[in-house]
Parts: sequence; C-alpha cells; structure tokens
Amino acid sequence: MHGASLRLSGAVWAALAALIAAILLAPPVSAGEAGRAEPRLDAQQMAAATQLAEDYGVPAEEGQRRIARQDEQAALATKLRKRLGARFGGAWVDHDRGGKLVVAVTGKSAVPTVNALVSKEAAAEAVVVRRGMGELRKMSEQLSKRIAKANKGAKYGLQSAVMTEKNVLRLDLPQGRKLTSEQQRTVRWAEGEFGDALVVDTYQHASKPLYCGGQYSCDPPLRSGLAIYGGNTRCTSAFMAYAGSSSYMLTAGHCTEAASYWEVPTYSYGYQGVGSTASYHFGYYGDYAAVRISDPAFWQPRGWVYTTQPVRSWDYDYVGQYVCKQGSTTGYTCGQITDTNATVHYPGRTLTGMTWSTACVAPGDSGSGVYSGSTAHGILSGGPNSGCGMIHEPISRALSSLGVTLLAG
Repeated sequence: MHGASLRLSGAVWAALAALIAAILLAPPVSAGEAGRAEPRLDAQQMAAATQLAEDYGVPAEEGQRRIARQDEQAALATKLRKRLGARFGGAWVDHDRGGKLVVAVTGKSAVPTVNALVSKEAAAEAVVVRRGMGELRKMSEQLSKRIAKANKGAKYGLQSAVMTEKNVLRLDLPQGRKLTSEQQRTVRWAEGEFGDALVVDTYQHASKPLYCGGQYSCDPPLRSGLAIYGGNTRCTSAFMAYAGSSSYMLTAGHCTEAASYWEVPTYSYGYQGVGSTASYHFGYYGDYAAVRISDPAFWQPRGWVYTTQPVRSWDYDYVGQYVCKQGSTTGYTCGQITDTNATVHYPGRTLTGMTWSTACVAPGDSGSGVYSGSTAHGILSGGPNSGCGMIHEPISRALSSLGVTLLAG
C-alpha cells in the first residue's frame, strides 16, 4: 500500500533489536569454518579416539578431534611423498605436540613445497633432516638381508625398523639372550656400515603369528570380525578385493599354510563354504593371502566383510597414526603406529617391511583388516608373545604383490 506507514509493536521492535545485536557482536567466521559441521565419528574411530585420550591423558573431545583429521593428514603426507620424491624424509604425527603432522625433508629448499600444501586446519610443519626415506629404505634392505641370514637356526632373532622421527635405523637385540656368532658379526657389521645412522636397542618379548592352531582352541567367544575356518586353523578375514571378474578375500599368509579351503560360521551354527586359497606369501617379503570367493553374492554389500564399516580407499602407514582392527577373538582394539619398514623374527622365519603398533591382539585375530575410518592400512599378522602389540602387513604391498584391487564400498 503505497505511502502508508508501517507500524511495529514494541515486542517486534525488541526482537529485531536482539537479532541485530547478535549479528553485530558475533565473532568472525573463517573460510575454513564456514559451512563445516562437526565431524561424526564411527564406532571404530570412537574406539581409536578413546585409546588416544587414554594414552596421552587428553580430554575425550581432543582425542576425537585428532582422530577426525587423521585421513586428511595421511592424504597430505602421501601427496608430499609423491611431490618431493627423493627429498621426502618421512612423516609422522606428533601427539606430544597436539597431534601435529611433521613432514621431514632433506633440504631447506623443499620447505616451501610443504608449506604450499599445508592449510591452518591441517596442523602440519616441515623439518629438515639428513637422510631421505629412499636412502633409509635402502639401508634397511641391506640390514634386513643380513638379519635374515644371521637369524637362520637361531632361537631368538635380531629385529629392526626405520625410526622415522629420528631419521635413523634401529637394530633390536633380544633382551637377556645370547647371540649366535653370526648375529654378533651382523651387529658389528651394521655398526661399522651405518655409523651414526644406526641405533642399537633391545626388545623384551619374541614375536609370533597370531592364529588358532586348533580349530576350537580359541573358542568361545567370537567377539567380532568374521571368523574363517580351514582345517584345524581359525583366523579372521580382512578386506575384499577383485581382479577381472573374480572376487577375493584377503587374510594373513600364514593362515593358509595349514588350509586350502575356507568356511565361515552361520547363524544356524553350521558352516558355509567360502572358497579356496588362490595365492599366498609368508616369508621374507611379508604375510598376505588371497582366497578366491566361490559365491560373490555372499559378500554383499561390497567393500568390507563387516557390513557396519565400508572401506573406500587405502593409504600408507605413518608413525603416530592410530589404527584399529576388528578381530574374531578380541573384537575392536586400537593402537598407535610405532615402527614402519620393520624386520620381524617369527619362529623359523624373518619377515621384512612390516608395521608395528600398540594395539592388543590375540590368537585367532590373524588376518584381520587393519584400518582407520574408511581407509585400509594392512592385514594383521602377529604380535609379541606377551603383552600388547600388533604387527601388520602393509596393504599397499599386499595389493601390489597379489595383483588385486581393493573392493571399495
């Protein structure tokens, strides 16, 4: 109505005044925060956050915040790994400094490359180190070959790992055990060959693969994960994969040495056939296997054998990350990655290129998928013969060696 005055009641004026004041007094919102909702964590991530908060004595909300950004940090580290090439010295998450991602580079000229990809939300920084990760890996391969030779016939073996945060190798001797003459020669050789790039330490508990040697030796209970039975062996299944028109279930290689055909328990307490082992490896170059699935329809929905947790991608392992596994014996357990490119001594075997974390595991958990959120990291292999600790096969090597592709959900 043109020319007419608009009259507002006192109550309406008061409401408008309050709204205007709220807008004017509100703090500015950054571009990164605008439109961004609080992250929602799934059951696995919540378990990891709880473990992180317990390990570092931080509030539960802080643990959840750090876990929520792990995938972003891993993706950034992997992008820099490719971008920097030989100048990449490794990456790790430093929880003593608020969960900051630290990216090591071999020269100051590489620092701007890191800074260009780092946002304020990523909480990351570059540090300069002497040795690139490629150089450390070559040194680790040299050391691993000597360790494998020295461990033959020995009851207690030498072990090793790359210490990414210190930019050196670590050679681990069995605590309180007498070394063989060949092992002693290997220690002396390593000290002379690598000089200040080597740290010599000890470990207390021997490592072993964690599967049930008798079919019912670990039953009950079946806490979580998908138990798989073959002969007198029980393990846990990991991720699904495919090659061509065939579908595969991934598990630990040592599980398949005692069985070629696999079954799973059904709700009727019977067993349903799964399929036969198509390929496996259990030795110097790791611990992984592929079981060809006879009835792919049984595994729907695709991407993960546990229907509650789809897996959409895979990534490399970085020290400081928290990963979890869902095992048929111990269920969900989570822990922090402590060592990569690790050489591990099992009874009668030496494995190289493995990853250590602090998660608790038990017999029957072998073969479990190791993951973070929706990202696959590996296949559970073993742990120490006393106390907590988990050894897993990196998923990157398993997929490449088996010639299969992760089936994303």
